[in-house]
Amino acid sequence: MLDLDVEMVELEPMHVVSARGYGTEPEYEAWDSILEFAEERRIDPWDKTHRFFGFNNPDPSPERAAYGYEQWMTVDDAVSPAIGLEVKDTPGGRYARVHIHGLDMIGDAWQYLVDWCDNHSVAIDTSREPCLEEVLNPIDLPEKDWDIDLYLAISDN
Repeated sequence: MLDLDVEMVELEPMHVVSARGYGTEPEYEAWDSILEFAEERRIDPWDKTHRFFGFNNPDPSPERAAYGYEQWMTVDDAVSPAIGLEVKDTPGGRYARVHIHGLDMIGDAWQYLVDWCDNHSVAIDTSREPCLEEVLNPIDLPEKDWDIDLYLAISDN
């Protein structure tokens, strides 16, 4: 059973480049697009000035094996989109956050975070993207070594 520390945090609005993948493992398709974009623009994605957030879009369902994943990389306002990518502004807001080490525990950690909110009468805010996954290290590391923060959007009340 997991025992994770939950923190309430405020994410500031972000200017991001967004890539989407679709399939049975769409995360890597979206990541590849983001990293290719960075390489073409001669942006060092791991220079600590950029943040990476991803989320299912659309969510998986029992009826189909394929699902979507959207990957964001924060960029400055001067960055223009590449073909097939989108540049947009995200609203930020309050989130419940947990930190995990290793991609293998992400499903259990998401369930823990949702249950924690339910058990502490913290309302999930579905008016914006409710579930964000921030990868904190280069993704060429083995998945068991990834550091990830999970963010669940919460209401201010």
